[in-house]
Amino acid sequence: MEFSLSGAIRCMHSEHEALLSFKGGFRSGLDRFSSWKAEEDCCKWIGVGCDNVTGHVIILDLHGQDPFNMLPGEISPSFPSMLHLPYLRYLDLSQTNFNYNPIPDFIGSLQYIEYLNLSNANFRGTIPSNLGNLSHLEYSDLSGNRFSLSAKNLKWVYGLSFLKVLDLSGVDLNSAEDWLDAINMLSSLVELRLFYCKLHKIPQYLHPVNFTSLKILDLSDNNFGSAIPDSLILQGHIPDTFGNMTSLTSLDLSKNNLGRSYTINFRPFSKESQLNKSSSLRELYLSNNQLCGSLEHSLVQLSQLVVLDVAGNNLEGNITEVHLKNFSSLRVLDLSSNQLVLNVSSNWIPPFQLETIGLRYCLLGPKFPQWLRPQKNYSFIDISYASIVDVVPDWFWNLSSKVKQMDLSFNELKGNVPDFSSQLQLSLLDLRHNYFWSPLPRFSSSLRILALATKSFFGPISHLCELFSANNSLSYLDVSSNNLSGEIPDCWKYGQNLIIFNLANNNLSGQIPNSIGQLVHLYTLRLDNNSLSGEVTLSLKNCIALRVLGLAYNRLFGNALAWMGDNLQNLVILELRSNTFSGRIPLQMCQLKFLKLLDLASNNLSGTIPRCVFFGMASIEFEDTLSLIYYPYTTYIEEIPKEVMSLVGLRILNLSRNHLVGPIPPNIGGMGNLESLDLSRNHLSCTMPPSMVDLNFLGTLDVSHNNLSGKILRGKQLDTFEDSSYMENPQLCGFPLSKICSSDELIEDPHCSNENGDGENQGIQKEGHDGFKIPSFYLSRGLGFIAGFWGLWGSLILNRSWRHTYFHFLGNMTDKIYAIVVVGAAKLQRKFQRQQTPPK
Repeated sequence: MEFSLSGAIRCMHSEHEALLSFKGGFRSGLDRFSSWKAEEDCCKWIGVGCDNVTGHVIILDLHGQDPFNMLPGEISPSFPSMLHLPYLRYLDLSQTNFNYNPIPDFIGSLQYIEYLNLSNANFRGTIPSNLGNLSHLEYSDLSGNRFSLSAKNLKWVYGLSFLKVLDLSGVDLNSAEDWLDAINMLSSLVELRLFYCKLHKIPQYLHPVNFTSLKILDLSDNNFGSAIPDSLILQGHIPDTFGNMTSLTSLDLSKNNLGRSYTINFRPFSKESQLNKSSSLRELYLSNNQLCGSLEHSLVQLSQLVVLDVAGNNLEGNITEVHLKNFSSLRVLDLSSNQLVLNVSSNWIPPFQLETIGLRYCLLGPKFPQWLRPQKNYSFIDISYASIVDVVPDWFWNLSSKVKQMDLSFNELKGNVPDFSSQLQLSLLDLRHNYFWSPLPRFSSSLRILALATKSFFGPISHLCELFSANNSLSYLDVSSNNLSGEIPDCWKYGQNLIIFNLANNNLSGQIPNSIGQLVHLYTLRLDNNSLSGEVTLSLKNCIALRVLGLAYNRLFGNALAWMGDNLQNLVILELRSNTFSGRIPLQMCQLKFLKLLDLASNNLSGTIPRCVFFGMASIEFEDTLSLIYYPYTTYIEEIPKEVMSLVGLRILNLSRNHLVGPIPPNIGGMGNLESLDLSRNHLSCTMPPSMVDLNFLGTLDVSHNNLSGKILRGKQLDTFEDSSYMENPQLCGFPLSKICSSDELIEDPHCSNENGDGENQGIQKEGHDGFKIPSFYLSRGLGFIAGFWGLWGSLILNRSWRHTYFHFLGNMTDKIYAIVVVGAAKLQRKFQRQQTPPK
């Protein structure tokens, strides 16, 4: 903020000293205080404004510019010096990191304050009730403090009769059951934002709400659900409770689980409604509520809207140009993730110029939508999953300089993809899963997310270096599953913002470059299924944030395990199979306490498996989403380790095609969540343990091609399996096999009576307390297992339709994480852009 001051006015000495004392509460950020020199008039300091007549300091604006690089501040003994600024009217400390200290009580003593902005400042604790003493307050923003701020009630707002803007987004109001009664006292309120406040109900019986001045109401991302009174917003008529909201221009009820109780009815928002007698409503946000019903019949009631966002519901309808012909003011249209068909003629020219086009999962195809051609102002377009089977026309690639985010993924688009190096505003580009055929394009360093995982691109990747200028912000780079070739360039010096880096499933060769070790914030690095050679660069030791490291199916060698356990202790997925890594499996691997997926198969490893590696995989903290997959590798272990049976959160266990001997562990029935069990093509012997009957969720069973004996168990889920589950076990008998059991076959083999299942009778050589010995011969071709799945990521991406192949699973994991993050980030960005509009 700039301030024009009379040359004859100088600030008061006491206020000059108070500001210098206040400056002492900041540990750094000298640029912001560079003009604050003791010998200078404080009215000329940056961020300070004085009254042109009296010289008193009335404005203190120290807001930060970058939410990711906030100015560190302290609630120091010097802060009460602000009390010597008695005429302060404007205080902005937003985007300053106060390190989770409470909001200072003395702020409530600044009696003339009209504007107070403490948003995104890392305050915590209870909002001080003496903020209610600020009787002149017109604007109050305490948002963005990440649930670290809370209020047990909102009685402190009762006296703020001049308040026009109140933003408590992100403040925990779970206990503030009086919130609506309290807000009802604010008759001057124009803008109310209670986004993400843990609100869970609106009182069913209220006095009439006096919101005659209210223009913007944001109650999104709470959990009202059926707690909203039946007739409050979405049903029939608007009662007296909210019946006087005639000035409302923006209403946001997104992410409130309304679909549990409501079908869509837009009558309250129409021109003829009681609520909207003057047709004042211009922005309507109802996304992610699982609302159902027909959208096409309601659209005509909403033609006055500038913003219509109903994404993420269960709306149906066949929308034509007739339904949209009167939407001349429309700028934001988001119909994504519904069951909608947009059926317009090829020569239709829309009456609107959209800035946001959100049509994800809407049926637009099979032809490329020609109605997009007249749209010249959009900055965001998402037409993914739209069943478009067509060549992208050249006119579409002549992008406006305004385009910031473009998602064309999961269609069947064809043609050549041009360079994007001149698109300096483009921050997100997603072309995954189409049928382009083009050299890898060039891109601008403005990109933050680049997703090209598809069979569409070929050629070298050296020009990806152009993405990594000193000031780039790229965080997600996925060019996997293409036909890219050549060496990986050594140009990642400026990739510190990169979180996901995926070059898997290409034809890349050469060594892993050292500069990858400078990607210090990397969570996922996937280089698997290429032709990389040499040793794994030791610079990866610096990537201590890594959760996923995939190097499988290359030509790498050396003893990488020797240092991974010491340095990459946050790993959840480690995949090294099908290389020529050598050496022993070190005890340091036990330091990977978060490890849920480990694949060392088909290498030249030898020695001992530390028992402690299994223990971290036995957690059931995320049992709803955990799976353990021992995939059918050419792996050699003599018997099934009893530690596996402690993995009670397991859903899938596959130990097929190994050289396993001995019995199936008798306590296998304790793995109560098991859905799929494959022990086929081993040398397992003895009878099936009775506890297998307790596997109540078992949907797949295969113990074929072993040496099992005795009668096949019956009961519960075991009654559902056919003979193919048991075939090629010569001594196994009983239904569903055709072989009838004889009396001899029902006699238990004395060598199978080991109740503990510890392998002591199976010739296993024990070695101390740290592991069990496996002959190096059996490990000469590799030791492998995949164990568990990461609960944090798994909760986002695991579903039952994924059970087919491991690599398909890993590909889907990145896709779904990406989709959730990108869609959510885009919506949040638009929301915060609206919220950051300067007050008038």
